[in-house]
Amino acid sequence: MHRNYPMNELKNDPRYHSALGVLQTILHREVPTGKVLSDIFGTLTPMVIFNVKEHFEAFPRRRIKIRRHTDDPSIISEARVRLEDNFHYAKLHSLILNGELPHISDISPIYGEYSETVQDILAQYQRFDLRRRCGIPAAAHISRVGGLVYTLGFDSPGTHKFCTAAFLHDCIEDLITYERKDTSDHYGLKGLELFIDDYIPSELQPNIRLLTNRYSLILNYLSYLLTLSDTPVNKKTLLREINSLCSWEWSLNESVKNLSSLLKSKELNEPALANAKWQCYRELYIKEMADHALALSDFRTFEIKAIDLCDNAHGSAALSLPDKIKNIIKLGIWANQGYRLHTNWTPTNNFIQELYEAALVYSEHLVIKDFLEPVSKLDFFVSALLKIEELESIFYVE
Repeated sequence: MHRNYPMNELKNDPRYHSALGVLQTILHREVPTGKVLSDIFGTLTPMVIFNVKEHFEAFPRRRIKIRRHTDDPSIISEARVRLEDNFHYAKLHSLILNGELPHISDISPIYGEYSETVQDILAQYQRFDLRRRCGIPAAAHISRVGGLVYTLGFDSPGTHKFCTAAFLHDCIEDLITYERKDTSDHYGLKGLELFIDDYIPSELQPNIRLLTNRYSLILNYLSYLLTLSDTPVNKKTLLREINSLCSWEWSLNESVKNLSSLLKSKELNEPALANAKWQCYRELYIKEMADHALALSDFRTFEIKAIDLCDNAHGSAALSLPDKIKNIIKLGIWANQGYRLHTNWTPTNNFIQELYEAALVYSEHLVIKDFLEPVSKLDFFVSALLKIEELESIFYVE
């Protein structure tokens, strides 16, 4: 994993290697020596040792098979660097960043025969002024993902199917709420098929359906229905509303049934909506995408999701800490599901290794940064210990 400025800056701290050693010792469920700790924490070392022992008591660990760093292929991160040097991409992306609708001539060098489709989708993003949390247009993300797939050469010469699918990967989740709808259907879910037919070419529709998190769409819709009646969102009310969707004749029937079965089998802590979405992501969404890739021996769409996740992690500076941690865990979820396929397809296997390594590097960065904070050292140290627990699936091997 290369060229990550904040991480490289952290490594310039003379205490970095001591902090990394402390992390490795704690991962082994051992108490670091006073000598090593004193390099970082000075006179606070006795209290740091006390906090480590208390933490081990509170969080007993059964498994201690620690994930090791690999000489990852860095295919995606290296493509990101090459993409920066593509003039046609830079010109198109600059127009998107400044909220201007590009001409077909600006789009066609990257998206070819699908340039009008890309222009139509960009017009919708601009119409509703959709933005990322950092403030830039939301379409910048899909532009980067599409540009990366173009740079990686997913498509045969003269074709642009996969790079366009990458550009469209978020369009349903981002735009469906604003499309043609009944007055009682704020989230436009009944207009899903109409939206797909209006905006997505038929040959790309299977790819976009697969990339779309259908469970998030359904749960948002259920939440809206409950809001209409001023009903709290919890497991009981969500299940009740799900039952009303089972009678619909629509493309999401199977997903509705899967969602219902999952929620019935799980505890659902507050906030219920966010936790339901997270359960679906961890257990249904990525797994179903991986299973589909294996069934059809077509891994390119599954790989687009990996590129999407890497881009989200790369640009996560504006996110809250819980969202940063979720982004890291999502990298691990994709890699775990990819590994489960045991495919001989080299590009997917390269991405699996790259995402495992990226997740581990990001996790180490979060923890070591806390270790090296110059003020409120004990507070940041205990916070780092808690981050290790939250990132268990990254630091340890199943």
